[in-house]
Amino acid sequence: MQAYLDNAATTAVLPQAAQAAARAMTEEYGNPSSLHPMGRQARELLQKARAQVARAVSCAPEQLVFTSCGTESINTALRAAARKNRHTGRHIVSTAVEHDAVLNTLKALAQEGFEVTLVEPERDGLVSAEKLCAALRPDTILLSLMAVNNETGAVLPVEEAAAAARKRSPAALVHVDGVQALCKQPFSLENVDLASFSAHKIGGMKGCGALYIKKGLSIAPLLLGGGQENGLRSGTEGMPQIAAFGAACEVRMQNRERDAAHMCALRQRLLAGARALGAAVNSPEKAAPHIVNLSMQRGRSEVYIRALGERGVCVSGGSACTRGRASHVLLAQKLPKGNIDAALRVSLCPESTAEMVDLFLDALGQAARLF
Repeated sequence: MQAYLDNAATTAVLPQAAQAAARAMTEEYGNPSSLHPMGRQARELLQKARAQVARAVSCAPEQLVFTSCGTESINTALRAAARKNRHTGRHIVSTAVEHDAVLNTLKALAQEGFEVTLVEPERDGLVSAEKLCAALRPDTILLSLMAVNNETGAVLPVEEAAAAARKRSPAALVHVDGVQALCKQPFSLENVDLASFSAHKIGGMKGCGALYIKKGLSIAPLLLGGGQENGLRSGTEGMPQIAAFGAACEVRMQNRERDAAHMCALRQRLLAGARALGAAVNSPEKAAPHIVNLSMQRGRSEVYIRALGERGVCVSGGSACTRGRASHVLLAQKLPKGNIDAALRVSLCPESTAEMVDLFLDALGQAARLF
């Protein structure tokens, strides 16, 4: 038996999404910008997918721009927001636990003369709304935070921070990284100007993302060219990926409450079993239902990952983008070195089973005996 439990890195493509992509490649393969019937057919498919994703995001279809990935959506949002209001201030607020796509873009903006304040998390991984609000200043022009942390599952106070930004920093635009929240952990777009999403975290294909832009907000595009996506993302739309994204959103939204309850039950089973083995839990008690970060507090993550892999279990040591580096998220939580060195991220999806969790726990117990 195999147990794939690395769904925060990527998910299997849902059958409905694969079917939608196949149709876009073999039957409805026209260019959406073409005027002939095949082009018109592709445009209709594009409109359908945009409406499907918009329903999952809870916005109007015209507020969504399709991109190549969550990273592109994040880069577009942060760079455009910072440069749009630089005449009113140069202060940016974010957190120390953001995805590298955010942190590295902010680092680049700092080199351009912007001042970046990163709010530290609490020891359990949660980020205090009070600390976020206190970091806001009259010259703050951008607040960026994730809805759900990709390494610990911590849920960040998006609604409170966004409302505070409206009051304390009138010129600030608010960006939310919703990649790990889409179809799993609802959050409100009230007071949010920009939000980034990715298809392959919910059963869509790699190579597709979306950017929500609040109605009336004008931003500069990251890519220039033929003016697709209302001039905000030039380049011929990747219709197989976009069609699959729409189909995946539709499936996930139809079953969201049932899937969330299923993953919550699996999470509790995982936590109880891991604690029985003596593992420390690096995630907050109240977190998104699909991510658990834990540690046997001895040994190293990569050894555990290899040993688990030999037993048919796939997990990670943290974000797939870190490639073996110590987790900046766990470092920011100021956890003991043993917790960080041996950290494992177990991430679920609606198709995960109790048998997979039990296989992981059995393999973890065996792997821990190596140390």
